[in-house]
Amino acid sequence: MEFKDLRIQVIETAISMLRSGLTVGTGGNVSVRCPDNRTFLITPSSLPYETLVPEDIVVVDLARGTYEGRNKPSIELQLHRGVYLARPDAGAIVHAHPPVASALAVSRKPLPLVIDACTFAFKDEVKVAEYGEPGSLELAENTVKALGDNTAVMLANHGILCVGDNLEAALARCEVFDKAALTYILSLIVGTPTFLKPRSD
Repeated sequence: MEFKDLRIQVIETAISMLRSGLTVGTGGNVSVRCPDNRTFLITPSSLPYETLVPEDIVVVDLARGTYEGRNKPSIELQLHRGVYLARPDAGAIVHAHPPVASALAVSRKPLPLVIDACTFAFKDEVKVAEYGEPGSLELAENTVKALGDNTAVMLANHGILCVGDNLEAALARCEVFDKAALTYILSLIVGTPTFLKPRSD
């Protein structure tokens, strides 16, 4: 089977996303760019992550947006494709619905660089993309615009999206994101937070 190892990594990442509380049920989605740079793999629509096998993962043609496999791809196919087209440096994407970070997305409040980990995970404060309905081209376009050259973005009233060189890096950014969001919200309750500057290297 083509890209079997990558398919397994996609499944393992999706399961980790679920078990770490970054989403519930079949929410969120995971994808990775294939070595041929012409296709990417993405989780299927509405199938429990813990039941997935390599054959369930969908192969998408990056240029055309067509797909192959026995399942329909995630509803956010266009979201992932849009990011890959705009960001040739993105090797993997994790789109999650963590409860704390999603509170910022609902409030349309950017995430500043509030802890040291943020300065390593993100290039600058994480912006909130304008709202677009799930699965829509509008959502994909809004997300790409707000993401820019950063490594993470929030989707208004929806969730977060993180990119990385690989699946491990993208998932780790999601975890940092939710921790930082909690710290930020608590700091607003305690007093006036002080933010860090982006790293220069």
